[in-house]
Amino acid sequence: MIEKLITATRLLLGAVYTINGFNWFCKIITPYPSMSDFVHYMPPPDIVGALIEDGILFNLAKGIELATGIALLANRMVPLSLVVAMTVTVMVFIVDAFKPHFKLRAFIMGSGSFTMNVTLLLAYYHYYRPMLAWKSASNSDPSVAASAEGGAIADMVGKLVRPIFGLLTVVSVLYGIVMVTWLVVMIGQYIADPKGIYELHKLVPR
Repeated sequence: MIEKLITATRLLLGAVYTINGFNWFCKIITPYPSMSDFVHYMPPPDIVGALIEDGILFNLAKGIELATGIALLANRMVPLSLVVAMTVTVMVFIVDAFKPHFKLRAFIMGSGSFTMNVTLLLAYYHYYRPMLAWKSASNSDPSVAASAEGGAIADMVGKLVRPIFGLLTVVSVLYGIVMVTWLVVMIGQYIADPKGIYELHKLVPR
């Protein structure tokens, strides 16, 4: 059962990140920012607007979302994708879950992404155990595999997480179902009314 929940979590997080990443490059969700929103309007005066105005950081973040989302859906290079995705997940969690004015959708999207990403990192923990080695040795020939193990620290982390891992997988799947459902509804709303742009009341003409 847990293996099925892990697979479901991977697919749900992959879907969330693929949709969110794709929306930046090709508008499909009205309430979320897209490139096309800022052709004639300035980004809003907040942290998201600052990242967009930078011209590189938001493009990079959305590119990571799209690439890692596709990798998770395709079940390819998952351990690497989860680590790379975490760089965006943490930012999304901080921006969405700790907004000055509480918004349920933002909180669910931020905390849900974080919960699912962490759960999957734990599910693939065996790939990361060597990174917890207290002492490590270099390998002068990258073409030759060298055995490595995290030792006592890796064992301790695994034992601490084991009692709550099952609950985490259940919570992650529930989060994912809510998030994907919400995204699908918003896509439907955009199809019905494609003229709306991202938070128009915050934007000013260029």
